[in-house]
Amino acid sequence: MSKYFDLLESYFTEIPPEKIEIYRSLYNIYKGINDKVNLISRKDFENFYLHHIIHSLSIAKFRLIKNDDKKILDLGTGGGLPGIPLAIYYNEKKFVLIDSIRKKISAVDKIIKKINAKNITTINDRSENLNIKSDVIICRSVSSIDNLIQWTKGQLVDQGRLILLKGGNVNKELKNISSSFTLYNLDDIYSDNYFKDKKIIEIHR
Repeated sequence: MSKYFDLLESYFTEIPPEKIEIYRSLYNIYKGINDKVNLISRKDFENFYLHHIIHSLSIAKFRLIKNDDKKILDLGTGGGLPGIPLAIYYNEKKFVLIDSIRKKISAVDKIIKKINAKNITTINDRSENLNIKSDVIICRSVSSIDNLIQWTKGQLVDQGRLILLKGGNVNKELKNISSSFTLYNLDDIYSDNYFKDKKIIEIHR
């Protein structure tokens, strides 16, 4: 069994067996593609489940995607994170994964096809060029909070939220924004040291 996979099952006991099997398959799918396209640092790949899948699913752990949310946009998805793990979890919702780098989107398309995910589409473009309205925009360590707020102006419905996975000290960044926000500490839900300085910032628009 791949390292840390058992933590996925222990942290998310509500995930049904058929979805657990999809998460289990992701390791070999990503590894085969990652050998050709560097989606995840090869030095970090042994931590695939802890650093990438479980980290992505922290948004679900805090229940930040609501019943009424229909469309979720993953901005700067890179290797499909956090979009793909969340789309498996919330398979009744539509996910749009966006990245400006063509080879990454092509790799993500292969992953989506291999897991037969019908609720995920991809776009190869920059966020500021898009004319899409979403209920939620998610993003993992792409840029500063202020930049992300600027780039996503006009792309959320009324009462939409921008949900950011960030690491380190974010206090300085948060002082510079005028939007209201809620801060979640991942070490409140995970015991592993990796999550000690990891946070989710939910920005209310």
